[in-house]
Amino acid sequence: MIAVAPRHGSQAPAWPISHYLKPLFAAACLCGSAPAASEVGASVSLFSDARLRGYSLSSGHPVGTINLSYDDPAGVYGAVSASAVIGDEDAIEPLGLQLNAGYAKRLPSSLAVDFGVTHSSYSKYGSRGTTSYTEIYAGVSRKALSTRISYAPHYFESGSSTLYAELNANFSPMTKLNLFGHAGVLIPLSHQNDLRQLRTQHDWSVGASRQVGRISLHAILSGGGPDGDYYHDRYHSRTKLVLGVSSPL
Repeated sequence: MIAVAPRHGSQAPAWPISHYLKPLFAAACLCGSAPAASEVGASVSLFSDARLRGYSLSSGHPVGTINLSYDDPAGVYGAVSASAVIGDEDAIEPLGLQLNAGYAKRLPSSLAVDFGVTHSSYSKYGSRGTTSYTEIYAGVSRKALSTRISYAPHYFESGSSTLYAELNANFSPMTKLNLFGHAGVLIPLSHQNDLRQLRTQHDWSVGASRQVGRISLHAILSGGGPDGDYYHDRYHSRTKLVLGVSSPL
């Protein structure tokens, strides 16, 4: 499988970082609206698992993340996210580094367009081993809805190109409560092995965030198919509830 198959005998997958290595600034990037003034942000978070497109990046272990972001009035934005995993015997090890840069602009029609590039790299302490990928993306959003298409020329292995299409919804029914949903499809375009072995993958997630003072509490249910998630020498269900907490610095 391409980027979504178990590592025994074939290459393994990954998702952000949803994320959920970078749920805080990724949602802002997906919205695609240009900021009114320059803003520099920093936050820390702790999640019970790190998920990417319906797969675990941390073998089901908790992950801590530091996020840094910048939004320019001209529409240019950037973000850096570094994470560590709490592994076996409570050892804390480096997990991943994600870089994101792009440009967002609001149009007179109330639509907003978004273009950019992301690079994600992961250490040997993750469920996928030492690996990385780069994607370029383009998106459009209007109010609570956004969509994005991402292209990766080498998705976790050389010669394995993919196209990822996603639809996201984000709204606040009341003060300090945010609800969101996501649906995505990963389409293999090429592979260094037999292309006939590849299958299109899908993933989904729904969740809520509640602000309590300076901290935010998160609950995210995600899943996908048609393949299972493989780590710790066995298959796991791709449907999982992830809990987390985050705070600005």
